[in-house]
Amino acid sequence: MAEEQAGSLLGEIEGELRPLGIAVNLAHWEASTTGTAEAQEKATAAEARLRKFLSSKSRYQRIVELLHSLEIHDLLVRRQLELLALDHRPNLLPESVIDDLVRRSNEIQAEFYTFRARLDGREITNNEIIEVLRGERDAARRKAAWEASKQIAHRVAEPLLELVARRNEAARSLGYRDFYAMQLQLHEIDEAELLCIFAQLKRRTDEPFRAAKAEIDRRLAKRYRTRPEILRPWHYEDPFFQEPPLSEELGLARHFRGRDLVMIADRFFARIALPLRDVLDRSDLYERAGKDQHAYCVNIDREGDVRILCNLRDDERWMGTLLHELGHAAYEKFLPRTLPWILRQPAHIAITEAIAMFMDRLTYDIDWLEAAAEARPDDRAGLQRRAVATVRFEMLLLVRWVLVMTYFERELYGNPGRDDLHRLWWDLVEALQQVRRPQNRDAPDWAAKIHLAVAPVYYHNYLLGELIASQLRAAIRKDVLDGADPRGYVGRADLGRFLRDRIFAYGASQHWQALLQDATGSRLDPEPFIAEFVPTPFAG
Repeated sequence: MAEEQAGSLLGEIEGELRPLGIAVNLAHWEASTTGTAEAQEKATAAEARLRKFLSSKSRYQRIVELLHSLEIHDLLVRRQLELLALDHRPNLLPESVIDDLVRRSNEIQAEFYTFRARLDGREITNNEIIEVLRGERDAARRKAAWEASKQIAHRVAEPLLELVARRNEAARSLGYRDFYAMQLQLHEIDEAELLCIFAQLKRRTDEPFRAAKAEIDRRLAKRYRTRPEILRPWHYEDPFFQEPPLSEELGLARHFRGRDLVMIADRFFARIALPLRDVLDRSDLYERAGKDQHAYCVNIDREGDVRILCNLRDDERWMGTLLHELGHAAYEKFLPRTLPWILRQPAHIAITEAIAMFMDRLTYDIDWLEAAAEARPDDRAGLQRRAVATVRFEMLLLVRWVLVMTYFERELYGNPGRDDLHRLWWDLVEALQQVRRPQNRDAPDWAAKIHLAVAPVYYHNYLLGELIASQLRAAIRKDVLDGADPRGYVGRADLGRFLRDRIFAYGASQHWQALLQDATGSRLDPEPFIAEFVPTPFAG
């Protein structure tokens, strides 16, 4: 009886939820690709309608009662109810509160979509800022470009702090400590376990990062004819020091200059039995005015309409980003249509990030570079040595950067009223990334990070994704390659089959930790990542 009631309820919910979800995805796609006020209004209205549908307390109570029933033995039915309960819980709010939260978030998102920084009296794109930070030797001009990258922060900081307060009020009205704790619970992440793993990673990377960063600073100081202690944020190539500097020394960019990145990626995925030509044909890949300057993947309808947004330039940075977003797209495209619609989604954000990161690491793989991108390096051994060192430093840096974001955002929601958030940000950056703050700097630099506004309590998933990517690589080496060298995975249809059979096939039909256990032989485990990227003298 209970299973019949559950089946009937699930059919009712899907019938209404599906068109609402499609409308939200289409509206946000239009907003991010056009930046028009009309599109932003449509996205706000569509998202509010979806959240109001999920605000039904009576429907939520029916879901909870069915979950407590001992008569539901169908695991797919039970899992759908679990996911629907998680979707409803943060929306059990008055409609006026939902309207307010959605409006505030989308207004900030619109600022990020359409804002262009100014440098030398003209508007410039994020790509142009990166070009200055990659190529300019003059410290004053580098500083001006770095400061331009933070201009958006002054426009969004105050609205974002107000949004944080409203999010907290809503979460506390639902019985949660704060919005941060609520988001972790609703995404099936144990906060204590997360913080324990992150503390372990901090400890294990403290010394290797310090040593690697000191060497990077020594080389940067030589380049800019200064001393390491003089270096400031603008001496690095990424405005947040998310990516390794000295890309010119690495020498990867020239192998993509003038190349068709889309063709390279399209051919690679086809050769690993994950063809994505249809995704690329539906996507928006190149920069223009008014368009979101970031990158993302969206599954519009869970019926095959998968798209990505990029702002491609012909360099290794965007090659990696394209592979990353197509990793997401492969997961979304190859979710079986036989799964119930509610389960036709990735098992978890961290799992889909793992697939994406597995792919974008290939940019540093010399075998992939030669076989997929048809590069012919003059000094293969030298390029391989530099690439290995760079990706190792990138992973160490990622750990430290994600810790900055995680600790800052947790404190932002834990104590949003504190009057020293600007200082807290730089305290964390100095302690974890070892980047010295600009002298007398008192600005909301943290607010320039789009995720804090439009993808809150998300950033930890990037580090979890890298951990899982290494876990998957270890399982693939053992179970698919039988210990052999992957040779860049080019032409390895068995890689595609592994991902489809062990990850994609299950959608969200089980808890992400259970999926990991089945796919790799263990729950989330940082040891494969540490073995792959943390220098062995410091790994113990």
